[in-house]
Amino acid sequence: MSGDGTDRLTAASERDFVSALTQAEDDLDKGDIGAVIADCARAFDKWPDIRFLRQTLLKACETANAQERKAICDLLLRTEMRDAAQDADIAAALFNEGRFEEALPLLRDVVHGLKGERFSAWNYIRSLEATGRYDELIDSADFLDELAAAQGGRISLYSQLANARLAKTFQRKILLQDLENAGKSELWLSPDRVGIMIREAVQVGEPFSLVSMGYDEAKIVCATSLHASLLLRPVEMTEMAEAVWQRVSDTAFSDCAPSTQARLGRGYRQGAREAVILCLPSSDILQNDREHFGFFAEQDREVRVGRYKPCAGLDVMPALAAADPGLCSLLGDLPFAGIVTTHEGLASRIAETCRLGTANEVFLQRNGLDEMLTQIDEVWVPYPGAVFLVAAGALGPYACGQIVAKGGIALDVESCVGTWAA
Repeated sequence: MSGDGTDRLTAASERDFVSALTQAEDDLDKGDIGAVIADCARAFDKWPDIRFLRQTLLKACETANAQERKAICDLLLRTEMRDAAQDADIAAALFNEGRFEEALPLLRDVVHGLKGERFSAWNYIRSLEATGRYDELIDSADFLDELAAAQGGRISLYSQLANARLAKTFQRKILLQDLENAGKSELWLSPDRVGIMIREAVQVGEPFSLVSMGYDEAKIVCATSLHASLLLRPVEMTEMAEAVWQRVSDTAFSDCAPSTQARLGRGYRQGAREAVILCLPSSDILQNDREHFGFFAEQDREVRVGRYKPCAGLDVMPALAAADPGLCSLLGDLPFAGIVTTHEGLASRIAETCRLGTANEVFLQRNGLDEMLTQIDEVWVPYPGAVFLVAAGALGPYACGQIVAKGGIALDVESCVGTWAA
């Protein structure tokens, strides 16, 4: 253990130190994490700066429970920063426990030297984002460019950079206060009121839509926004959109023609602005969410025009499904329902659970954007007020907009697909 600080120990304390470490290793082999922590704590009393001790603690952290991980992280923070790779691993342990403030000093010290390896770049940028240090994150753009250059010019952390740039253009307190005021107004609907409005629309047969605009949708809004394109570089726009789009299509969003992307953007905005009920993150959720704030603020600027539209939380449909499994009392025994989905087998499960007379499935294939939008555009609405359930991921707002424009009732049920689990 030469060079690890043991040369400054007395002979007696060194024996105790080595004994404690040996016992820690034995207890680790036995899987007794509590004993490992106690052994290492005794070793710390002799000399805290030792790579072997830190290695033992990091190994123990892999199988420790939540309380044990906290104790391990507390011990690791007592050590001095000496080894870049090990410091990055300690920072990763802190990051995984959500201790971003404590991870940042370690990450700042090692991220450039390690050139982002050992998850140091990811943990560094994400810690800056989680703590709202947008300026420092933006100042890291050149470093991210260096990392991206070694990966063909692309790096997923450009999405975090995009969020930071957008967040800096909005006043966080004002938007949060606006959402809080909306949540206290009559325009913010409870699940019960949403259920009543859906039931009335179905009974009367009036065009109606409930559209969810969560964080995935916000990224698509930003990716098709002229305003955002003036603030972000093309590589940042690409990574921002690809994180969402790859779950919908096998074709890269960046390969879609600009005219097709604009077509999606127009449909998105129309679907959101004309929705009878717009589902959004509440102020309570957004209050502690800095990872999506920039995206959501840009979306809010573009789709919540006038701020006088009835809104509900993103959890409103799951809440309805929890109280009414399968949404049977809401949708049961309909003579017809269309089901627009990217989930294989979902239409048949809905039809059986809700005892639908006729279920018209529109299964969206993982094609290019133009083909998928055309498939949605060709959805047949047989009569005014025909009900369509939409579970189409990030294509939900576009699909809802097209259906209601043809006189149908469109309900975005992506968030409660689990209620029809096999």
